[in-house]
Amino acid sequence: MGKLSYPDFFNHVFGPVMQPGSSGAFAGVCRIGNVARALVPGEPRRVRFAFNPDHRRLCDLVNFMSDRGYIGGVLGLGTDDERLFSAHELAAGRGLAYDFAILDRADANARADSVRIRIEDGEGGQGRLWATSVGGGMIMVHAINGFAVEWQADSHAVLVEDPNREINGETLGSLRRMLGGLLLDVVKTWNDTGGVGYFIETSKEASGDIVAALPPANRLKPIRLPALLPVVSAGDKKPQLFRTVAEWRQVAEDGGISFVQAAIEYEKASSGWTEEEIWRYFGMLADLLRRQIHSLGEVGVDNAKDTPLLPIYGRKWDAHVAAGHRLCDDLTARILGYAFSTNAKLPGVRIVPGPMGTGGGYLFSALFAVHEMRGFGGDKLLEALVVAAGLGALAYTHTNASGQVGCVGETGVCCAMAAGATVWLAGGDGRQVENAASMALQAHVGIPCDPIAGGLEFPCITRTLRAAVTAPLYADLALAGIDPLIPYHEMLQEIERHYSATPARELCGPTCGCNRTPTADRLRKQLEETGLGRLKRGFDPVARGGL
Repeated sequence: MGKLSYPDFFNHVFGPVMQPGSSGAFAGVCRIGNVARALVPGEPRRVRFAFNPDHRRLCDLVNFMSDRGYIGGVLGLGTDDERLFSAHELAAGRGLAYDFAILDRADANARADSVRIRIEDGEGGQGRLWATSVGGGMIMVHAINGFAVEWQADSHAVLVEDPNREINGETLGSLRRMLGGLLLDVVKTWNDTGGVGYFIETSKEASGDIVAALPPANRLKPIRLPALLPVVSAGDKKPQLFRTVAEWRQVAEDGGISFVQAAIEYEKASSGWTEEEIWRYFGMLADLLRRQIHSLGEVGVDNAKDTPLLPIYGRKWDAHVAAGHRLCDDLTARILGYAFSTNAKLPGVRIVPGPMGTGGGYLFSALFAVHEMRGFGGDKLLEALVVAAGLGALAYTHTNASGQVGCVGETGVCCAMAAGATVWLAGGDGRQVENAASMALQAHVGIPCDPIAGGLEFPCITRTLRAAVTAPLYADLALAGIDPLIPYHEMLQEIERHYSATPARELCGPTCGCNRTPTADRLRKQLEETGLGRLKRGFDPVARGGL
């Protein structure tokens, strides 16, 4: 028995719906905080977040508001809750004490960018969590209370200890029969002191039934973990419908259905949702994206507030346009206007990642501008969003569509999704969709993911703006019949090979690309002095009771 898992449109590509920020460094860590909260029965009163000394992005605690994400998650806030921005104040009001620490030695068994969390409530409850935000809002939980697991918060789960080794094949057989199709997986696991436990995953909340079926000694203090992803894994999940655009086209041809309908069939197989539910969810995403790209105009550039780490660049752009100094064409200008609204990241305006935190907004900036200026119908716009989702799912199939593989995993994939979707919006076919996406990726391979700590969104802003404004370029080339030779999936596989062959420090983090400049080093040190001074250093988890 085991779960069937592959990229889903609403978990991996256009997810999670969140407050403005990085999907990995803000929404993902919020989800980790939510998991930590579930480890204690009472209201959390004390929590410590500990990082390896070689964690590549400790500056994310300030640069991308990861501190607020972690704390907000522990407070029970969702990724789309505006109160995340006030997490420190909320923690003080609720009596939650917290600190951030750097381990005095690297954990040989941990990913460099994982976090170890120890949490306590006011009633004697304690919990330990080891997890990683893996990009795109997705997380991987490695251990709970020392028990090794591998869980992405894509199911309902219960962790039960078996101190007397009473759970046997008969118990598990009875459990399987009782849960039936709800049961996804049962995994026997051991903790760091040799204790035995079982990690049980279900497609719906069934913790009461699970606990009732266990021997009496195992009913004490079970850990109940809620599913945090919008699409919860189901026992009847079907195999992945296609893994390349060529297979996608073949599914459409064999079924006598459209290219878009084939993408809908992919999501039906993955999520088990009905076609109506899927279209309704895409409609909801389109509404959120439409508001996102218009948010700065609705608030007014003069009313939007700069923050210490993010000026409102749209204010300067509007002044430049109003002064008659614009050099670019009307379509590019329209895309830029929407993209600057996306970049403003206004608190309270929910955003849709795709694949990076604000990637869906940049993608939609191009789609909506083309839709408006070329007069393409509203139904075609929603179909284009479905095509973008299909291209995104293939990206996650063949590589890690995140900054870990370099900026190609973020702005490159975003541009590819936007370019292919623009082709469909303009009346192109599935082959032209693939050609546009491939050309976009070819233009982005090799660029590092190197956000400057305290660098006011540079160089990210220049690359995301370029992804938006060049999407119609690659769409035009594909519609003109230009063949880029390399299929989309082969370019995605090359991203993965490039990642495997290149030292991580050269592709992502504080020591690559723009971060090698003296100015970036100066800004990082300033940020550390002002924002990371509260980090406790030299923390020893063994000497102080473990994490």
